[in-house]
Amino acid sequence: MPYLGRELTSGNYLKLDDISSQFNGSTTTFQLKSGGSDFFPGSSFSLLVSVAGVIQEADSAYQINNNEITFATAPSNGDDAFIIVLGLALGIGVPGDGTVGLTQLQDSAKLGISTSNANNTSTVSVGGAVTSINFAGPGVTTAFVTPSTGIATIFFQGGGGGVGAAGTWASDEVGVATSKVVGVGTAQAVGTANSEGALQALGNIAITDGALLIDNDISSSINVPSGKNGLLIGTVSVAVGATIDVATGSVLVVV
Repeated sequence: MPYLGRELTSGNYLKLDDISSQFNGSTTTFQLKSGGSDFFPGSSFSLLVSVAGVIQEADSAYQINNNEITFATAPSNGDDAFIIVLGLALGIGVPGDGTVGLTQLQDSAKLGISTSNANNTSTVSVGGAVTSINFAGPGVTTAFVTPSTGIATIFFQGGGGGVGAAGTWASDEVGVATSKVVGVGTAQAVGTANSEGALQALGNIAITDGALLIDNDISSSINVPSGKNGLLIGTVSVAVGATIDVATGSVLVVV
């Protein structure tokens, strides 16, 4: 015969095994079964329960614990009952290891980091052709992971490879130091450590409160090259093996 009303086109409805034969007026907890097998509805709201012709209110007149139903009031002997499952829980499953790639992720969920070449003429987004970042070279000093937080910490000294001053400076409890020529206000440092440079320091030289202080013992050789003049604040002592060489046309003044 024709069907009246909205057609049931979805859902998995079940009628559970009858439990009314177990009603005795004192027992409140009963096992739920479907076809003789334990049934686990997951929630009291997924069941339609009728006892003695009265629809029971979910989570108030009864509660669900695993495959058991517990009534707030014990059903009486002779009461009829039926339990309809309004739908089964859908298991969506868990993706297998190594089966989720970038194509399954939204763009907003991808790592937003890009890398460029040395001349900054091109960039590649991490997550496209690049799937990992390798921090390496003289600009990286230390990288470690804190196990409790899973956070990796990376320290950078500079660009390295001719970029920046990676590996140039060292620090200790006193301050910072370098064995290289330091250029101040220049495009680049030139010369060698004992010839030219925007800032030169052989021996102990300091500027303190506007006063220039130098050692009065010269332990390393001094060379005043052609086209340069030198200044020493005396009296100074020259150590054995150390020499002071002044090129022709250059002047060394001892004050």
